[in-house]
Amino acid sequence: MVQILDAGYGYGFVVGLGAAFALIMILVTRILTKYMGEVQDSEHFSTASRSIKSGLISSAVVSSWCWPGTLLSSCVYTYKYGVGGGYWYGISGISHSMLFTLIALQMKRKATGAHTIVEIVKARYGKAAHCVYLFYSCGTNTIIASMLLLGCSQAFAHIADIHIVACAFLFPVSVAAYTMLGGLKSTFLSDWIHTVVIYLVIISSLLICYGSSSIIGSTDRMWDLLQSVAKTHPSAGHEGSYLTFSNKALVMLAWSQIMSGWATVFADPSYGQKAIAAKPMSTISGYVIGSLCWFIIPWSFGLGTALAALALTNNPVSPTYPHLIPPMEVNMGMPLLYGLYALMGKSGAAAGILVLFMSCTSSLSAELVSFSSVMTYDVYRAYIKPDATGRQLVTISHISVVAFALFIAGLTVMFNYIGITISWILTFIGIVLGAAPVGITLTLFWPRMSTYCFYWALPLGSFTGLCCWLGACKHFYGTVNKDNLGLVNSTIIANFSTFGATLLYCGIISYFFPAGNSLEDLQDKFRVGDDATAQEKSLMQLDKQTKEKLDRVFKWAAVGVFFIWISFTFVLPFPMYGQKYIMSKSFFKGWIVVSIIWLFVAFFYITFYPIYESRSSLIHFYRRVLGKESNTDTNVFLYGQEVDVANTSGKGSVVEEIAEKRDEEA
Repeated sequence: MVQILDAGYGYGFVVGLGAAFALIMILVTRILTKYMGEVQDSEHFSTASRSIKSGLISSAVVSSWCWPGTLLSSCVYTYKYGVGGGYWYGISGISHSMLFTLIALQMKRKATGAHTIVEIVKARYGKAAHCVYLFYSCGTNTIIASMLLLGCSQAFAHIADIHIVACAFLFPVSVAAYTMLGGLKSTFLSDWIHTVVIYLVIISSLLICYGSSSIIGSTDRMWDLLQSVAKTHPSAGHEGSYLTFSNKALVMLAWSQIMSGWATVFADPSYGQKAIAAKPMSTISGYVIGSLCWFIIPWSFGLGTALAALALTNNPVSPTYPHLIPPMEVNMGMPLLYGLYALMGKSGAAAGILVLFMSCTSSLSAELVSFSSVMTYDVYRAYIKPDATGRQLVTISHISVVAFALFIAGLTVMFNYIGITISWILTFIGIVLGAAPVGITLTLFWPRMSTYCFYWALPLGSFTGLCCWLGACKHFYGTVNKDNLGLVNSTIIANFSTFGATLLYCGIISYFFPAGNSLEDLQDKFRVGDDATAQEKSLMQLDKQTKEKLDRVFKWAAVGVFFIWISFTFVLPFPMYGQKYIMSKSFFKGWIVVSIIWLFVAFFYITFYPIYESRSSLIHFYRRVLGKESNTDTNVFLYGQEVDVANTSGKGSVVEEIAEKRDEEA
C-alpha cells in the first residue's frame, strides 16, 4: 500500500474542511430564513416546499449519482478494461437515472402530496404492504449510506495517514450538522457547490493529462503508451488492447451492474425525495438534463486519471512502478488517486481526496434527509403518533438524522474489518433488494398490481436471487466464499434472477388476485403538517392546467427517455464490440475531444443555469441586505417565487398565508 499524503491532509479535509463547509451551509440556512422568508417547518424540511426548479434538480441528480463509489469504480473499470470501462459504467448509471425520470413524473401525476416514495405504497395498499416495502427501502438507504462512507474512508485511510475508524465517524458529523438545521433545501444547495468542484477537478485532470503534462501531454502519446503497456500487461479485451470495446468480461460486468443498480436508485428513498421536491414541470428537464450531465463524469474521469495510471505503469512516476496496481487496491478504487498523483504529484492526490470528500458529503446529506423523512412520515406519524404536530415531526427528523449518521458509521467500520469493498457491495445490493424496483414501478403504473405482491412476490424474488447467487458461485467457481460471490458470473445471474423472478411472480399473483384499488384516488390520502403555509398546502394538489401539461409531457418524455437509453446502451457500443474495433490514433483523439466538449457543456449548465433560474431571488436578497426592500412590501419573494402578500397575516418576518402567483412553465 502506497502512503502518499500525511495525516495533515487527511484530518485537514475530514475535520477542517468538513467543519468549515458545515458552518457555511448553516450560515446560508440562517440567511435564507432572515432575508428570504424560509421557515423550517415540517414540509420544508422534508420536501423543500416542493419548489425546486430544474437547474438545482439537475445538479442534485448529478450529485446523487456521484457517490465515492461511482468515481472510484468508474476509474476501476477504465483501469482494468481500457477506454470502454468508464463509458460502460456511465451506461449502468444513466440507465437508472433516465428511466427514473418516468417514475418522478408519475409521482407528480398520481401522488403529488407524498412526503416519501414509501408513503405511496401505504396510500395504495395499506399497512402490511407498506411495512414490507419499508424494509426494502430502509435496507437500501442503509447499505448505500454505508457504502458512501466506506469508499471514502478506505480511500482516505490508504492515501493519507488517517485511521479508517476516525474517517467513518468524523465524516457524518459535519454533514449531520448542516442537514439537521437546513433539511432538504440545504442538501440541494450543497449538491450544487459540491458538483461544481467535482467538475473543476475532472476538467483539470483531462487538460493536464492531454495538454500540459510533460510525461503524456497529448492523445497521440497516450495512445502509444497504452499500446506499449498492453504488450507487457495485456487486458482481457480483443488482442489484449485497452483501446477496444470488444471485451466480454466488461460487458458482463456492466450488465450485472445495470441490473444491480435498479435497487440503488428505484428503492433508495433519497431519489424519490428529489422528485417530490421538484416543481411539477421542472421534473423532466431536471432529471433528463441531469442524467446527461452526470453521464460524462464516469466516462471522462477515468480517461484522465485511470488511463494515466495504466499508461504510466512502466514509468518511475507510477506509485507502483514497474508493476500494475495490486488487485485489492484496484478494487478499493486506487487508480483514481494514483493516476492523479502520477500526473500532478501530491497536489493531484489532494485533489483526488477533495473530490471524494465532496461526493461523500453531498450524497450522504441526501441519504440522511431521506432516512429521516421515512422515519418521520412512514414510521412515527404512520404507526406511533398519527396526530403529531409539525413541531414534533421536525424534532423526529432531527433525531433521525443524528441517529442514522452514528449507525452507518458503525456499519461502515464493520464492513471494512470483514473485508467488504465498494465493488462487492455494488453487485450485492441488487441481489438482495432488487425486488423493490419492480414493486414500486408496478405500484405507480399498473392498476392491476395486487397487494399480495408485496407479501409474496417481493420476498420470493429476493429469495430466488439469493439461491441463484449461491448456486452460480458453486457451479462456476467450485467454492462458495466472499471473493467468489463477488465475481461476475455469480452476480450477473443472481441480479437478473432477482429482477426477472419478481416480475414473473407479480404477474402471476396479480392475474389471479388483481388489485381492488385505483391509482386515481391517491392524491387525497396524504396529510399535510399543521405548521404548513398556505402555499405548501396548495402544492399538495395539482391544478387542472398543470395536470394536463404533465399528461401531455409524459408521453413525449417516455419516447425521449427510451430513445436516449437505447442509443447509448446498444446503438453506440455494440457495433464496436461486434467488429472487435481497436481505436486508431485519430479515433481515440476524437473520443477524447468529444468527452472534453461534453464535460465543459455539462459544467457550464450545472454551474450557471441554477443561478440564472434564481436571478429574481438573488435580486430580492440583494435588495433586502441593502435595506431597499422590507418585509412589509406588497410583493416579496417566498421560496424563490414572487408573491403578493397584501392583506395577509404575518408570522415574524414570514407571512403565514400567501396567494401564489404561479410561474409560467414551458
